Amino acid sequence: MDEQALKAARILIVDDESANVRLLERVLEREGYTHLRSTTDARQALPLYTESRPDLVLLDLAMPHVDGFQILEQIKPLVPPKAYLPVLVLTADITMETKRRALESGAKDFLTKPFDQVEVLLRIRNLLETRLLHQELARHNESLEEIVRERTQQLVQTEKLATMGSLLAGVAHELNNPLTVVIGQAHLLREGEAGGSLVQRARKIHAAADRCVRIVRNFLALARQHTPERREVRLNDVAREAVELLAYELRTGNVEVVLDVTEDLPTLWADAHRLHQVLVNLIVNAQHAMRGVTSARRLTLTTRFDRERDRVWLEVGDTGSGIPPEIRARLFEPFFTTKPSGQGTGLGLSLCQGIVGRGAKFRIELPVVAPPTAAVEPAAAVPPSAMTSKSILVVDDESEIAAVLAEMLQRAGHRVEIAANGAMGLEMLERRGYDLILTDTKMPVLDGVEFYRALERRFPQLCRRLIFVTGDLLDPEKRSFLASTGAPCMEKPFDLDEVRRVVDRLLASG
Repeated sequence: MDEQALKAARILIVDDESANVRLLERVLEREGYTHLRSTTDARQALPLYTESRPDLVLLDLAMPHVDGFQILEQIKPLVPPKAYLPVLVLTADITMETKRRALESGAKDFLTKPFDQVEVLLRIRNLLETRLLHQELARHNESLEEIVRERTQQLVQTEKLATMGSLLAGVAHELNNPLTVVIGQAHLLREGEAGGSLVQRARKIHAAADRCVRIVRNFLALARQHTPERREVRLNDVAREAVELLAYELRTGNVEVVLDVTEDLPTLWADAHRLHQVLVNLIVNAQHAMRGVTSARRLTLTTRFDRERDRVWLEVGDTGSGIPPEIRARLFEPFFTTKPSGQGTGLGLSLCQGIVGRGAKFRIELPVVAPPTAAVEPAAAVPPSAMTSKSILVVDDESEIAAVLAEMLQRAGHRVEIAANGAMGLEMLERRGYDLILTDTKMPVLDGVEFYRALERRFPQLCRRLIFVTGDLLDPEKRSFLASTGAPCMEKPFDLDEVRRVVDRLLASG
């Protein structure tokens, strides 16, 4: 037991005999108790109790004006329901009825006069130790209840995030198909015209659709739950994409964006999706922090290369009010937030570190690490003149996407047929042979996964002449399956030039 806390206990003495009060005060002071209040007027007991909120009451029973039983009844409503207030009754009345009444009225112990000084000190110590233990238990229980509340809130927030992530992924996936058509048609329109205003319009449509594609892919990156996937990453591109995703909010919030980037940064070997998520969270927090600022609102993204330490760093700074020192210790705790209810989950800053200057700055430092193996140079594109006409099967339930792919391949001189699903594709393969297959993965009747497995059994040679075209890469099982096939996979919305290069490479390899 903490001796210092014990001796710091507040003790109230109520006895109409001044000699008894002085004796108790001397005994307690010699023992080291320093916070003593006393009265010989029982009518002052309640005001003194209310003022001092004692940890222990030494109470006589037989007193004029107000007796000890009445005092016990008066202070009972002032004691919190779960609190333990020890009252040691000191009385010359030794009858069992008096003891019973005192204990029923709230007394915790009973000592008859004249008392032994050693015994009274032991009784006082035991009662105070019990109170301290009760207080410690109450604090522990309160802490446990707070943990339960926090964990419950965390589960609720996690469920909300999971639901929002699924909804966001579903919406983004549904946008991929029409965006693929828009981009493909703009590409074909641009290629089909010799020049003039129509080509310019097609380029503008293509540029706007490309911006939509980047935003959709950013949405998918935020919603995606996946193990780290390292690849070559250009940090400046990640920064620009994060700003572009939030461009509307920043513009309408009158936030000036300053990109102070070093263009010759080394390429990183990192997870672009997670870096993007970190930056989006930091930018959103910075934008929120500047909402109440009446002066210039400026968001600055700075990238630099520290050659001596072989590190690349990115810094996000704002001109908000800064982060109060009292909350910095909790800044990176998951689910801790200072935002009003409904405006934040408390997850955004658990990924970042480094606070300096006016407003706030967060610095992300990343080591420059080479890939485990050298990147394989892509095969050179085969000139159209060197490519003879081939027979190609496009399997996709989205007729507009299939039509875009077919037209692009036909312009390259190939013969193209379309199947609306995997089952129709197998029927067509039974009737004639094809040099190459492009197939979607998500289709009715027979999807691309089962279509590929059927090819393994019935037309295994075509498994090396197959390209997956998909807008559904959120499912880890599907990603794992696609990786296991070794077949090229073009993610919707795709670039037709890239599709053409992959087609040419596969046809040339045969």
